[in-house]
Amino acid sequence: MTASEGPFRWDPSRRAQLGTLLRGEPAEQYPEFLDDLRECSARVVARAGDGRLVLVGRSPESIHDYLAGVLEDTSWRERRTLLNLSVYRWSAGEIAGSGHAGLASLRAQLRRMGLDPAAVAAAPRPVVLVDLVSSGGTLGVVQELLVRWAGESGVDPAAVRRRLRFVGIIARHGNRPRHWIWSRDVAWTAAYRPGALRSVAVPWRLWDYLGNRQAKAARWNPPFVWGREEMREPPRERENLEALRLAVRVYEHGRGAAERERFAAALAAEPEMRDRWLRRLVAELRSGGRARRETRRTAGGRRWIQRGDRPGRR
Repeated sequence: MTASEGPFRWDPSRRAQLGTLLRGEPAEQYPEFLDDLRECSARVVARAGDGRLVLVGRSPESIHDYLAGVLEDTSWRERRTLLNLSVYRWSAGEIAGSGHAGLASLRAQLRRMGLDPAAVAAAPRPVVLVDLVSSGGTLGVVQELLVRWAGESGVDPAAVRRRLRFVGIIARHGNRPRHWIWSRDVAWTAAYRPGALRSVAVPWRLWDYLGNRQAKAARWNPPFVWGREEMREPPRERENLEALRLAVRVYEHGRGAAERERFAAALAAEPEMRDRWLRRLVAELRSGGRARRETRRTAGGRRWIQRGDRPGRR
């Protein structure tokens, strides 16, 4: 039970260390929650285009925990990060231009996570910022903070923009057409090519639950608490512990073999299945994961073959 880079959040994969914290009921959820979560998570991965997922804020906590479980034994195990910060009430200018006391702490957090401008510009794959979108403000502030920081630190802002991608999770209201399209109608998006901005439409019940009603395992992290010592302490309020119990259930649900197959099927139904990287991931999931090993008898005796690796690699 260690703090992550930034505000503390319990690690749902370390059940043995959580002990009595798991006694009691989990946070309330609705009956179709896990099915909706699977479909949303599959589409987020598909739209990410073989990138590194950075889930922004507390709203995507359950997406992070589900992916932590279902991708655990795959080459995508380290490809998701939960970046807990809340900036939707503030502009990048208010945070950076005013010399906000917590800005240095935020930048240290991003640097430890490999999300500073130099790391983003040189990243081997795109860095994909993922969030629930209402106005597009949070994603806009995060990208502007990175671009401003790049200019101050001598990193080419254009190089940072080239490596950034965005996946906005939007609410789907029946079959009504969407007259407002965040990736087209929000001013900051004009700095990015259209292919860098993707959307995942989910049922309103999921969007509302994740964005408005779900208890969260981590504390709220707006600019006025950045760098405070109490943010590094484990939260023990009732709603935080209920959320932790749900996080563990979501993570363990994702680890199940049957759920892994359902997730693979959901990925295979996406248009991106035409791309080799997604076909490889689906094959890993269906074979039990890259890290699962099997034995084969050869003329020289027994040797270990790691599924999903290139032929001949041991």
